[in-house]
Amino acid sequence: MRKWMLIALLVAIGGYLTYKSEVLNPKIQKGSSSQIPNQEKQTDQPGETVNPYSIAMLRKRPYDGGKIATVRQAAQTTRFTSYVVTYTSDGLVQYALMNVPKGQVPEGGWPVVIVNHGHITPEEYSTEKSYINTSAYFANAGFLVLKPDFRGHGNSEGQAERIVSRVLYAVDVLNLLAAIPTQTSANAEKIYMYGHSMGGDVTLRVLEVSDNVRAATLWAPAVSDWPESMLHFSRRNRNRPERLPTLEAELKENFKPEEYSGISTLDNTQLVKSPVNIQHATTDQSVPFEWGERLADKLKSEGATVNFFRYPGDNHDIAGNWSTALNRDIELFRGN
Repeated sequence: MRKWMLIALLVAIGGYLTYKSEVLNPKIQKGSSSQIPNQEKQTDQPGETVNPYSIAMLRKRPYDGGKIATVRQAAQTTRFTSYVVTYTSDGLVQYALMNVPKGQVPEGGWPVVIVNHGHITPEEYSTEKSYINTSAYFANAGFLVLKPDFRGHGNSEGQAERIVSRVLYAVDVLNLLAAIPTQTSANAEKIYMYGHSMGGDVTLRVLEVSDNVRAATLWAPAVSDWPESMLHFSRRNRNRPERLPTLEAELKENFKPEEYSGISTLDNTQLVKSPVNIQHATTDQSVPFEWGERLADKLKSEGATVNFFRYPGDNHDIAGNWSTALNRDIELFRGN
């Protein structure tokens, strides 16, 4: 009898440990937003380990988005056609909106702008409707536009809104970058990037990992010390009080404080080689204006080419100066 009780106890313990490792630990949860190849901590030097979500490890790993495949035509204007497309990111099927300009394709293909959206509740995000005005503006100016969902948004596989989500959204963009050569009408040598709010942090991480982006613009970039850049917004969100303790638990489980700087985009700006516009309204109620200002100063101090534009009295979307700001981005892109 005691023998069978012991066996039952061992089975129960084994089941709990399996649950803990596969469900509670976001580093190894299959198909989640925390999925990343070779997720165990890697040894960089004898006696030293490097967190797999660090920028150093992102720079070492390969990216392969497969083929950009057209799912359906979404819309058509006199100047461009919109398509819903898919690609893969670490085995997860990802959706994106692609706007292709009409007319004679230039030699080498259309220059490309990747539009990285800001925070939208994943269930409310729409591939075909979110950030369509910005995407249309660039397409009207002669750019092939790709606006990735990010994992866990819309119909894209994976999970969103985890402590490592912004890292993995950047992985989704890096895999998309790798897939662009499969789009025959795109010029893979002329790729530019737009990022708004959360998407600004995603864009900055991509710039710190890849040299394949010729220039980028960051609107109201949600860039600060990590993990404060994540936790800041959860503290303010009174509609979802459960989110902050969830993120804090994931943080404690997956990271040591001494690893934070290796994850932080603000602490790795010396890796940015592409020219950047930073555009921020002084009265932004979502992302502190000081964040954009500090980022611009830090990039400049490290020798980066930075244009910092401030918009007194405007809002988080720079709505009062929207076309002015986008025209400044187009000027930057065409000059690089």
